[in-house]
Amino acid sequence: MADLAHFWGNDLTVSATGDILMADGDDLTTQRIIRRLMTAEGDYIWSLNYGGGLPGRIGTVLNLDLIKSVIRSQIALEATVARSPAPTINVTEILNGVSVYILFYSAKTGQQATLSFDINQ
Repeated sequence: MADLAHFWGNDLTVSATGDILMADGDDLTTQRIIRRLMTAEGDYIWSLNYGGGLPGRIGTVLNLDLIKSVIRSQIALEATVARSPAPTINVTEILNGVSVYILFYSAKTGQQATLSFDINQ
């Protein structure tokens, strides 16, 4: 099932004719992973256990292994991400934050996909 095309931190995506676009395939998976990782646990009122809360981990004592573990556990909850091979996750410290790189495989197509983003204070 498709979702609205809405990448974290941006507006809804619209076509040239003004129609709201839908996300599917790897775009949908990427969008869901970002949403899950950025949402603070307890903030999604329909599922209080939803969310990795990564932005809340920036500005405190940085524990890259913990952040990597949170990412791994949250990605495991996404049905569209293949379990094997396991996702590859790299987290590196940057000025006032972290840079995240995730390589995963689609559970539907078996195709490799990547996702990278920075989280700054």
